[in-house]
Amino acid sequence: MGPKVVIVHFAPIEFYPPIQNLIRTLEQRKKAKVIIIATKPIAKVVRPFVVNIDRIKLFRIGKSSATLQPIVRYFNYVLFFASSLLIMIWYRPTRILYFETISSWPVYIYCRFFNTSCNVLIHYHEYTSPQEYDSGMVLTKYFHSLEKKHYNRALWVSHTNEFRMNMFLKDIQPISILNPQIVPNYPPRSWYMKPNRDLRIPIKIVYVGALSLSTMYTCEFANWVLAQQGKVQWDIFSVNCTADARDFLIDLNSDLITLKGGIDYADIPINLKHYDIGIVLYKGVLLNHIFSVSNKLFEYLALGLDVWFPIEIRGSLHLLNEQVSPKVIAVNFLDMMNYDVMRMAEKTKEHIKPAIFCEDAIEPLLTCIKL
Repeated sequence: MGPKVVIVHFAPIEFYPPIQNLIRTLEQRKKAKVIIIATKPIAKVVRPFVVNIDRIKLFRIGKSSATLQPIVRYFNYVLFFASSLLIMIWYRPTRILYFETISSWPVYIYCRFFNTSCNVLIHYHEYTSPQEYDSGMVLTKYFHSLEKKHYNRALWVSHTNEFRMNMFLKDIQPISILNPQIVPNYPPRSWYMKPNRDLRIPIKIVYVGALSLSTMYTCEFANWVLAQQGKVQWDIFSVNCTADARDFLIDLNSDLITLKGGIDYADIPINLKHYDIGIVLYKGVLLNHIFSVSNKLFEYLALGLDVWFPIEIRGSLHLLNEQVSPKVIAVNFLDMMNYDVMRMAEKTKEHIKPAIFCEDAIEPLLTCIKL
């Protein structure tokens, strides 16, 4: 019997740790037979993501990137959506999980015309406001108008935190959701490390992820690092660094700030184990950022690193903790010069093992989808 579960993810898996963790968890389930449909990465990746089990089939169809020429981009849309629909028609899945509005069209068509009894499950990596749908890509706005017809019969609809879910539920009124759920972006349990016990000089700070000057406190934090005159050292792992951010960091010409290359998601633990503090730098320009908990916050915590994040990121404030390691501290990056780095970075006598692992977070989803 062929797979009866299809997962549709119109984006390269390499850039989305939650879908990577879902697949790795499925690989550990001996009876899980799944088809996954995703796009190929056009941007440089450290290492292509591969599936290690034959019973999980990964189809890579087309490419997705805002940098593609419009005609090429729309060709890839048509290729992906048509191919996804044909795969569904061929395998006749009884349950489909799709990620984000952009993946919804072939699911809608399949369930509307080819298998009306198919169960639909939906997960959103990000929150998109009605204003963003209206001002964004016409295709996404149209797909969203169609996917709303799934909502009141969807077996599952999830966001990454309660803030986003509450805004989403308000946005779609009077439509109601049968089974709204929260699935945080946690890392694997195998990542867990105890915090370093000793405070060393220089204090080693790390940032992992995309970097820019306009939406992140890159300049402010870099200037603060230099002002510490050797007390701290900042390393940056980024495969997606804007040209102006790269030029800014290079022009600083300081051995206290090092811009490294990208890092594969699976290699994060081995590369970050010697650091003391991980930082999140979003300014909170978008509601999606303001009401978020960055993937990296949980990843830093799992690896035993203290975390500093901007005080504007209201979705993370409930995680504040300065009493037990690893600590979580909200920082005003516009007033960094008034912070005492030695006090902020000092180690506590006690540590906790955070309950933030993906296996636990996605278990309800796998139960719902019968995997």
